[in-house]
Amino acid sequence: MSLADPRELILRIYDEELGLRLTNFSIKPVHVANGLARALTERSYSTKPLAQTLRRWVRQQKFGVDKEEYPNEVILERYGTAFEARRGTKPDVQQLNRLRLLAKDALGADKAVFQQEDQSSYTLSNERFVTRDPSDVRAGLFLARLLRAEPADRADAADLILTLLKSETDAWTTLALPLLDLGEPREDVLDGDAAALAAKSDHLFASDDGQLSSPTLRVLRDAFDRLARFEEMTGSKLNSLRRLILFGCFAVHVHALSRWHERNSGAPRPPILLDMFDGTLTSLRDASRATVRAAGDSIEGLLLECVREFVEAEIGTSKKDILAALQSEEGNPDLIPDFEVYIGGGQSPINAIAQVLVDAAMNDPKMREHPIGALVELGRRAGFLTPWSNAGRGGKLQKRYTATAEFLETLVAATVAPDDPLEFPEFLERLRDDYGIVLGRPQDDLLIRHNNLHGFHFGPPTSINEEDLRRNVHQLRALILESGYGKSYADGRTIVTTAPEGDL
Repeated sequence: MSLADPRELILRIYDEELGLRLTNFSIKPVHVANGLARALTERSYSTKPLAQTLRRWVRQQKFGVDKEEYPNEVILERYGTAFEARRGTKPDVQQLNRLRLLAKDALGADKAVFQQEDQSSYTLSNERFVTRDPSDVRAGLFLARLLRAEPADRADAADLILTLLKSETDAWTTLALPLLDLGEPREDVLDGDAAALAAKSDHLFASDDGQLSSPTLRVLRDAFDRLARFEEMTGSKLNSLRRLILFGCFAVHVHALSRWHERNSGAPRPPILLDMFDGTLTSLRDASRATVRAAGDSIEGLLLECVREFVEAEIGTSKKDILAALQSEEGNPDLIPDFEVYIGGGQSPINAIAQVLVDAAMNDPKMREHPIGALVELGRRAGFLTPWSNAGRGGKLQKRYTATAEFLETLVAATVAPDDPLEFPEFLERLRDDYGIVLGRPQDDLLIRHNNLHGFHFGPPTSINEEDLRRNVHQLRALILESGYGKSYADGRTIVTTAPEGDL
């Protein structure tokens, strides 16, 4: 690896330290679902008939208009057997139009379906919807490896997902089945370059005495399996799949912002401050937004540390060594002016070149944005990030952490086992210890001010309003009670439980 292409250096860090790439800034839960199902089943399917039926109109970017690329006549000519009417009559045109609209709304709800079948991800209800769409940038593979890692004899979440994907009794699969029957299965096992890339992150899934060595991944794996056991007991197929995928999106987020501290115990780990109001408490939403910014800073800190290690090992730490490397055939002399600017600003040569390389990679047209952008987009669609204020603000970091009703239900089920209810304070402790989530208890004030779960200041101090933080805790308690996952007693205790009614 040389200094000529900073982007390639950053991609290598993604591969080795995260096991996925934060390069798709339009990533959606449906992409993660597709990638996870593909990695678990080791299969994908040809879905051209379905893709072309759903994607009736295709955008002509050059002219800014939509063209009817696949009218009814074309669909019936190519895939007529899927639309055979009863008693040999021709399909009714109006009914076919309604069917295509219904199918597009149901199976392409995330607007991730295109005319190219292997650039499409569908609403996932059966394994025959799985394509080779790479839009998940290997997040699905990362989650599949997590769910199949140690302990190998307990794979509740992986087994449940596979079982659900085999069923064809749901309305979504029934709707698409005639078109899916026209597709062919394809083997999709890891080999060649894909296997070599995956192997770079093998260390993340290393085990110690039958458990994942990574504390973060071990906690996330336990939470996944806990959620799966809850879904087996109470969930419906589509809701169960959706909640498992939403938690998977959150797991990717927690893993990414925790990785710097996990590889270097002296590095910070920012908290996740959930704002349980609607953005009307200004101090709360500002503090939550500050933790989103700290998440981005922690990922950049990871990149900078890894780049410094690479430069130190391959080039050296002196200004002379670094300038020689930049001026060499494998260097990048265009970076020298920025390097000199950082040196002039008082940075050490090793810190200066690390910042220059990270900046250059982020400005590369193929990279386009800071990696936090991909995590924010995925979190927004998964239900745990929202615009900073109701009026909406531009920019990837103008977001705050929150929890929709569905995500809150998912979080509770992933945290509390049916046979192990928790008192509300214990539940809050579990949220902080397992995921870094804080709500605003007195013992969390310093962590929120410092933007760091481990004490010292990370970035500028965050201003907090203690009264608003306490209201935030009470709001979460009220929402849990309203959802039916909490029981309040006369002595003031609140028990958080996922046991069926009457089992507590």
